[in-house]
Amino acid sequence: MKFNPDLVTIAGNWKMNGHIDTSVDVEKLINLINGDDANIILFPPYTLISQFVHISKNSILSIGGQDCHHKDSGAFTGSISAPMLHDAGADFVIIGHSEVRALHGKGSGNIMNKTQSAHENDLITIICVGEDREVRLQGEHYNFISKQLEDSVPRTSNRNNTIIAYEPIWAIGTGNTATTADIKEMHAHINNTLQDFDMFKKGNPSILYGGSVNPKNAGQILSINNVNGVLVGGSSLDHLQFNEIIKSK
Repeated sequence: MKFNPDLVTIAGNWKMNGHIDTSVDVEKLINLINGDDANIILFPPYTLISQFVHISKNSILSIGGQDCHHKDSGAFTGSISAPMLHDAGADFVIIGHSEVRALHGKGSGNIMNKTQSAHENDLITIICVGEDREVRLQGEHYNFISKQLEDSVPRTSNRNNTIIAYEPIWAIGTGNTATTADIKEMHAHINNTLQDFDMFKKGNPSILYGGSVNPKNAGQILSINNVNGVLVGGSSLDHLQFNEIIKSK
């Protein structure tokens, strides 16, 4: 199974964590989740993608990259292209995570170009959107997210190759999860916004919530309307905690 937009999606972003010996934990995770009815994805650092793809070959676990360049190749030292991710066996890629936007600039056109390149190379994209605390305090968060979506989702998108992840920047890695009302209202807004996109006339993409998701709050978050899954950070590094989140769907 590659991706089924009608199932809950549980994705784990490892960020800059993990080494070769971490494969033991991935094998343990696979033994726990096989038979689950969900899209389960891990995003390890680039150095572990090929190994994790090999380990997960006959399981329901999918593997993705944490970012990609918008060009297929060239003099871009330190960058990884969509064709390279595909060549390594990845099926997914995260585009526009707030940490990447902060490090490499916030040019929205670049996010759209990355997403289009990923689609052209048969990768399913998780496009991240999210506001910082200042934008929210100014009451501009809905307009901000609408603009991010308009500037980040290319015409190559459809519900089978695109996932949207709402990650309020003020809740990433801070332990400050958005309230149930915050999540419900923003996910409804995102869902309504996407309904006006021509490429989603046959159905909206899945919308994930990310931001300090853990085993204690995952079940409540996943029960909210228009929340089709979660993008997990630190808790995905521990196979037992990540499995608890998967089981809470």
